Amino acid sequence: MRIFRTYARVYAADLDAVVGPLAALSGEPVTSRFAMPNGLELAAVGRVLVVAGDDATLEPYRATSATLIVDDLDECRLLLDREGAALVRGPQDVPTGRNLTARLPGGAQVEYVEWDDAQWERAGGRPA
Repeated sequence: MRIFRTYARVYAADLDAVVGPLAALSGEPVTSRFAMPNGLELAAVGRVLVVAGDDATLEPYRATSATLIVDDLDECRLLLDREGAALVRGPQDVPTGRNLTARLPGGAQVEYVEWDDAQWERAGGRPA
């Protein structure tokens, strides 16, 4: 399994209140922005993923500290199982492809995403 990108996560009540200043301060563009059916709004600014919603909507996601973009979610799941990780959510379809969230031994919780072709295009192309 190859990891293409790693995003730190920031949680917020108001997406616009965080994304604008974050983009201005970092000099990085917003490369992705979308809404989830559950009420979450997400935007990527550089290597930061801003996850916004009300407290009740955010609660199940706050324990997730990072998002890793991988080349093969099925292989990722096999590796996670082999290492004793606990599946928290997924695998499931999401607006950018497919994802799953796992709690690793030791307690760290991470989201893994396999982007679809459309998301790679929005992000500037798939790495070689």
